[in-house]
Amino acid sequence: MRNEAKIGLGITGCRQACRTIVLDIETVSLEPGDEQGALNAMTGRVVCIGMLIEENDGITEMTLAGESENEIIQDFWAAIKPGDVIVGHNVLDFDIRFLQQRSWILDIKPSRTFDARRYYTQEVIDTLQLWTNWTGSKKGVTLDGLALALGCGRKTGDGGKVSQWWAERDINSIKKYCRDDVRLTYHVFCRLAYRQAKKIVLANEEAFANSMMDATADAVAEVRLT
Repeated sequence: MRNEAKIGLGITGCRQACRTIVLDIETVSLEPGDEQGALNAMTGRVVCIGMLIEENDGITEMTLAGESENEIIQDFWAAIKPGDVIVGHNVLDFDIRFLQQRSWILDIKPSRTFDARRYYTQEVIDTLQLWTNWTGSKKGVTLDGLALALGCGRKTGDGGKVSQWWAERDINSIKKYCRDDVRLTYHVFCRLAYRQAKKIVLANEEAFANSMMDATADAVAEVRLT
């Protein structure tokens, strides 16, 4: 409870001065066929970065993807600001670390640093660590499982297909998968922090695509996360 209280105070204290950014990245192996390579910054690369930026006046979504990893990471560092609170699922051990390491490899200077000390939660809030209270008991605490337990919906895609989509250069499918994971993480975070999630307004082209789908009510609920 001590860490949870600290998180609540940290968010409340900066609400007027900083933004909350929900983050998720998609990575692939540098060597086709080596699925494990995507989990290591020395053998993998970033193909997509998804962000949901919550401010007092609403929510902005940003999904960076494409052939140039250098541009993707540079645009990420350009988008975040000192004082932004970063939120993600396993974001401390994977997303932020991977981005920092790839920045070193690509000789990209980050626009800010993160204090990723154990139990430190003023700059980075990891929903996985929050749920497990930093015990290291991560088995089974996937984003999908946690979201389902909290009544937030569940994942709408399979992360195992990212490498296939990348091989086919299906960037739109990667972006959609990443964006949906970011939205789901946002709702999980709001539940854990006892906050009211702000409504996510779909982009015009996304709203049109959804209107053309012959989907069940459950499927629509999963996509929109309402």
